Amino acid sequence: MPESRSASHSRAASPGPMTGAGAYRTPPSSSPTPSTRSRRPPIEPPSPPPILPQSLKRTPSSGSVLSAVSTRAPSPVDDSQSFLGGRSISEFEIEGEIGRGAYGLVKRAREILSDGSLGPPLIIKQVIKSRILADCWKKHPRHGTIPIEIYVMSAISNTSYILPPRRPWDPSRFSKDDARNALQQDLAQTDDEWVEGKVIKGHPNICPLLDFFEDNHYYYLVLPCSTPEPKPSQPSPPSDLFDLVENFPHGLPPKMIRSYLGQIADALCFLHAHGIVHRDVKDENVVLGPDGKCILIDFGSSGLVKKSGWDTFSGTLDYAGPEILRGERYFGKEQDVWAFGVVGYVLLVGECPFMTAAEAQDGLESPFANASISLDERCGEDKEREGEESDGGGALGDAAALVRACLRVDPAARPTFEKILQCRFLAGQLGWGMDHPL
Repeated sequence: MPESRSASHSRAASPGPMTGAGAYRTPPSSSPTPSTRSRRPPIEPPSPPPILPQSLKRTPSSGSVLSAVSTRAPSPVDDSQSFLGGRSISEFEIEGEIGRGAYGLVKRAREILSDGSLGPPLIIKQVIKSRILADCWKKHPRHGTIPIEIYVMSAISNTSYILPPRRPWDPSRFSKDDARNALQQDLAQTDDEWVEGKVIKGHPNICPLLDFFEDNHYYYLVLPCSTPEPKPSQPSPPSDLFDLVENFPHGLPPKMIRSYLGQIADALCFLHAHGIVHRDVKDENVVLGPDGKCILIDFGSSGLVKKSGWDTFSGTLDYAGPEILRGERYFGKEQDVWAFGVVGYVLLVGECPFMTAAEAQDGLESPFANASISLDERCGEDKEREGEESDGGGALGDAAALVRACLRVDPAARPTFEKILQCRFLAGQLGWGMDHPL
């Protein structure tokens, strides 16, 4: 293997245009090529942008205060007219831009309260209306035709969830084993404490939607801020899994991988059980909270499960399954499992498994595949039991078995998230893994 592969979390597969059944522009060479690790935006929308549905051509409102990327000039406003949500971006103080992509911007903000003071930190995601893909709209019984992202997040945030017993992969499992921290843990309890049997709205590892509104350029999604505010005298901590991997270029410790993959799998299992697929699972879409908690974000490519599947792809090509790269019609659940497997590989090895479309379509089937060799170097060669915890979970060999199961080329052969949550790496004890294949 070229040495350049082992030190970079690569994004080498070129995000070529997706048209019709999802054609993919393969790089000229199928051999691994060194590249600089960088964040990838989703697939660019087709040109020209799709025409907005008739029901979305609402009466003009004020131009956005943040409309640096406005699609047209602001129109005159009649104060008696209002858009979806009845709110305005002027009700928030913008503290800075966190990121931007092909479809919009993300800002850190605080709500301006009635007494003029500022509320707690929030995240405002503003989605450019004219850039929303044609298959990313959904008719809502009350709000009319709205972006699927708002539809799905609103549904999730209003769905009841009964907290089960703490999971084997819960990041709090380590503090419980340390008697010296017992008093400190008791003092740190908050109303966010996990209480078995408690009924909550949404899922603990899925970003809730606090509010949403629109103007003539954008839809605005108001989201909670899960990451701590950076301290002036200290460097900012990693905000998502992508940044965290930068600190562990050869892979995270097994106990951290178990904590993060367990939370992500539990969140996706919840989504799939309610007929929702994410379609853009990747390390950049998992933000880090306090004490090892992580949150799944960005439902801009999500959708409701449909029997006919999809023939267009709006996610990130490094995480696209072989069926998508072959231009075939695909079904969202199996794609989410493949992308989850890529995330697991990245956390283990420190880089994406496949450098080209050809490598992804071959998967890990051959023991001579570059990705398979790298996985064996991290999890094999007498390191299979490394990281094993007292309940039998967390061993590197079982982690490799989980990743290999998710990265099967045949979509029908991949496990469901119900099965993934039963694997030995996550569940411990008698789960399936390297000694007990799926």
